[in-house]
Amino acid sequence: MKSTNRNKPEVSGPGAYHKEMFDTMIQNSPAAMYILEGTTFLYVNRQMCELTGYTEDEFISGHVTMPDLICAEDLPIVRASVNDRLEGRTAEARYRVRVCKKDGSLHHIEVHASKMVQDGKAVTCGTIIDVTEQVMADIQLQENQERFESLFYNNPDAIFKFDLEGKFTAVNPACTDLVGYSAEKLLDMSFAPLIVSEDLGTAFTHFQMAAEGIHSRYELSAMHEDGELRRLEVTAFPVKQRGEITGVYGIAKDITEKRAHQKLLEEMVYFDPLTKLPNRKLFEDRLSQVLHLSKTNQKPLAVLFLDVDRFKFINDSLGHHMGDEFLKITAQRLSAEVRKTDTVARFAGDEFAVLLPGATEEEAVALAKRLNAALSEPFDVLGHSLSVSASIGIAYSCSAEESVDSLVKKADVAMYFTKRSGKNNHTVYTPELDQGSAFKLLVEQGLKAAIPNNEFVLHYQPIMDLKNGKVSSMEALIRWHHPELGLVPPDRFIPVSEESGQIVAIGEWVLRTACSQNKAWQEAGYGPFKISVNVSTIQLQRPDFPEKVKAILEETGLDGKWVELEVTESILLEDTERLKCCFKNLKALGLSIAIDDFGTGYTSLSYLREFEFDRVKIDRSFIGDINSGSNGKAITSTIIALAHKLNMGVIAEGIEDDTQLSFLSDELCDEGQGYYFSRPMPAELQQFPALPEKPGGRG
Repeated sequence: MKSTNRNKPEVSGPGAYHKEMFDTMIQNSPAAMYILEGTTFLYVNRQMCELTGYTEDEFISGHVTMPDLICAEDLPIVRASVNDRLEGRTAEARYRVRVCKKDGSLHHIEVHASKMVQDGKAVTCGTIIDVTEQVMADIQLQENQERFESLFYNNPDAIFKFDLEGKFTAVNPACTDLVGYSAEKLLDMSFAPLIVSEDLGTAFTHFQMAAEGIHSRYELSAMHEDGELRRLEVTAFPVKQRGEITGVYGIAKDITEKRAHQKLLEEMVYFDPLTKLPNRKLFEDRLSQVLHLSKTNQKPLAVLFLDVDRFKFINDSLGHHMGDEFLKITAQRLSAEVRKTDTVARFAGDEFAVLLPGATEEEAVALAKRLNAALSEPFDVLGHSLSVSASIGIAYSCSAEESVDSLVKKADVAMYFTKRSGKNNHTVYTPELDQGSAFKLLVEQGLKAAIPNNEFVLHYQPIMDLKNGKVSSMEALIRWHHPELGLVPPDRFIPVSEESGQIVAIGEWVLRTACSQNKAWQEAGYGPFKISVNVSTIQLQRPDFPEKVKAILEETGLDGKWVELEVTESILLEDTERLKCCFKNLKALGLSIAIDDFGTGYTSLSYLREFEFDRVKIDRSFIGDINSGSNGKAITSTIIALAHKLNMGVIAEGIEDDTQLSFLSDELCDEGQGYYFSRPMPAELQQFPALPEKPGGRG
């Protein structure tokens, strides 16, 4: 805004040069300057015009007065300052107010004013500095400080600050709650006395990392003032001031309950609830890790597979309770003979396995002898003296291509050889022991003629509705009568059929036969109920599988809603997108889908949610553990509750007695299957038994 300086006095004489120079300095000053008489401006410089947006004429003409410039809310400040000077209380004033520019915008200014006399009149001379940026920065700083304090003091997590010596310099209320000490006590101590001795090294290491500018997250245990141990998740990072690290910040979460729950879940998933030994899943996971390491460190390893001789006799003659106590003592004896680096696991029933990382053949054989000797000693179980022996198979990792399954299988083959050869001994696996290749070839060749020769038959096992006692579905189970081998169990020929690709034709035969039988039952007045058919991963991977199912339904005349397909958990390791598409097409036909043997394979909660299974079949091993104690019951109860939360029905496999049935009914399990109701039988022998009433009625 250009100033004309009409009010500039004419100057002549010897001092004209200096007057001119002084006026130029005033006009070009970065500070706005003015002279006031009352509220009317007598003089303004160029910066005053640029700051306010008004022209010099508007100021000098009286069109714009001081009250016009000042924000109405700040006028009392100006008036008080003017009165102080007029009444002689002060000659100078300094204050901050807001000025209203001509365009309506507000700026923060700092005014320096002083009283003087000109031509016998009292006037005010002043300078104005635009401090808007400074004021806004101060406001932002104040807001940031308030925000920081709010987050610090109201945060549910413990937040604290250390100096570079590790002493507390600030703590929030959550921190005092976490450790039990008052803020005054904490600010007079370092963190070291709070940390348990075994975690001190970890704490010092991460403190030093933060002091060197490195963020880190770690866990440690701290002692509450009352002596209670707390597990903490700590995040540490540097405190910086003007680029220099002056201390360390810490944020701690109390994860004591989280770790306790995690431990409980791990025990349920990875440990045998009866013996507390690792289960098969954990054993195979550790074996996988050791095999991976052996490829780089070239250290040998061995697996021992052990089966307790005569355990079935003990269990059948003395009862499950006695058998359970015996297995607990067996687990203790086995664990007492191995090194800390070894793993003893219970696979199922009376089968145990031992993993020996870095063990030579001689060491593995020596352990087998010790285990045989330990189990040959009489057992004192609840006042009964029992004598047993063990059959042990030993397998060594012979190549970098060795897998978990192959190594366990070899030890299993060697163990069965021991059992057939007199028991109470051990056998080292050799290829000669494994007659599986010849058997496998015979099976593969026989499967080619099994369907044309009508060697396959289906047996059906009822699945009962536990609420009303009626048959809700029938599971179709394949049987093979081989002309030379006799009755071949499914677990001996199904894997071979999957490897050879013959499972596709066999699966179609099973589905067609089962659907035809269910339609025949319906026409005979039985049911209606679902027919459950197991399907293979290979079948589901075929793009035409849904169309094959549709064709079979049309051929047999069975509505899709009366068919349920059962898949195993291993299918979930395959291409999930393709699997989802397949499931979608199958459900469009009206079919339901159940996940079989739940809890023994690869299922995670995300899979259950992602694939939207209709029903879950609890594996028979968990049902068998119901009689073993609270852990077996807890696992089964958890699975039922989980499935119901996800809107899935629950089927319990392997029900054998009233105790199991009563517990499952009380836990609101939907359906049950097992020898308690009926063994698998051919269609012509089915009598569709009703569920027996519990004493006193089912309620």
